[in-house]
Amino acid sequence: MRAYSDDEERIVCAKRLADEWLRSGLVERAQHERMAAGLTTDLRRTNLFLRLTLFAFGLVIIGATVGLVGVLLGLFDSTATPVGVLCVVAAGLSAVIAEFLVGKFRLYRFGIEEAFAAGAVLLVALGSALLTEQMFSGLPVRREGFVALMTGSAAAFAIYRRFGYVYAGVAAILGVGLAPSSFHLPEAFQRLVSAVVLGGCFVATRTKRTKYGDEFPGDEYGILQAAAWLGLYAALNLYLWSWYFTPPHEPFYWFTYAMIWILPAAGVWLSIRDRDRQLLDTSLVLALATLATNKPYLGLARKTWDPILLGLLLMGGAILVRRWLARGEDGSRDGFIATRLLRSDDDRLATLGTASAALHALPMHPHSPQPEPAAPDPFQGGRSGGGGGGASY
Repeated sequence: MRAYSDDEERIVCAKRLADEWLRSGLVERAQHERMAAGLTTDLRRTNLFLRLTLFAFGLVIIGATVGLVGVLLGLFDSTATPVGVLCVVAAGLSAVIAEFLVGKFRLYRFGIEEAFAAGAVLLVALGSALLTEQMFSGLPVRREGFVALMTGSAAAFAIYRRFGYVYAGVAAILGVGLAPSSFHLPEAFQRLVSAVVLGGCFVATRTKRTKYGDEFPGDEYGILQAAAWLGLYAALNLYLWSWYFTPPHEPFYWFTYAMIWILPAAGVWLSIRDRDRQLLDTSLVLALATLATNKPYLGLARKTWDPILLGLLLMGGAILVRRWLARGEDGSRDGFIATRLLRSDDDRLATLGTASAALHALPMHPHSPQPEPAAPDPFQGGRSGGGGGGASY
């Protein structure tokens, strides 16, 4: 059961949408004031900067308190079991404090109660890993990592169900998707298991998203399905990150190559058909990742001008799509228009541009083809004397 009622959540969402309309110039201030008058609750909220500050300080306080108790009791000088018990007990206390702050003071996304809820997840994951140090002996699994991921995911899901923190739900999905990497098994098997798990999460969240649409809680499920879609792609793209390395001659290698093209295309098609903005943005990011990792997949060395070509391709594609939409009836096609209406669209585009630049700033995959070093110039100078007098000896 949620700590906040559905009516309160809907009011908060409607107020956020009304504020966005005002910021984008779609409504006058007088209209906004009339709408806001009917969208009031007793929930206490704050701005984003103070929320992040309280969240960070809350986590610092939790960590410092647990560390101080451990030092005073001398737990860090013994085995890992007492420290694990301390972490689990502290996790329970953190969850109780978060519940108290929400119930007593009616805090909503205020930062400090989120810190205690997030701290409970981190502490229970750490404590359970320490307590199971002697378990799973002889099994092909990194026991601490597996237990931490699974218990952390379960705790994060519980926090999401209780307080509605979408990032906790995203953490739960990604944690479950990473759990197969804890097993000492072939990379292909690990990635396939992760893909199946994340694909199941995507189907489950997409069913809810389709049922509720853009209204609460459909907006939350939209973010969760986008996270599961992103995780599914990351599990199948060998050049985003790798636990081991799959040789190019194996069928699994080319299966993943086909999937990194199919998934973005399928995501774009589904999002356009259902007018799903979160899925569309995610699929476009995945398409950029596919373009960035295409050459390593094919065994081609990256060149310094690759980002320029990618930028020109994106610019040309954007111009063509914009003109195609603008030439439709009333400047739209099936409800899609070429003009940005909300200020948040500009923020998304800025984030997308930063992400595309970051893709090429990432270090190369260790098995990616490297560019050949330039041949030395025989006339650049000798090692000593003559034309090379200025060089090192």
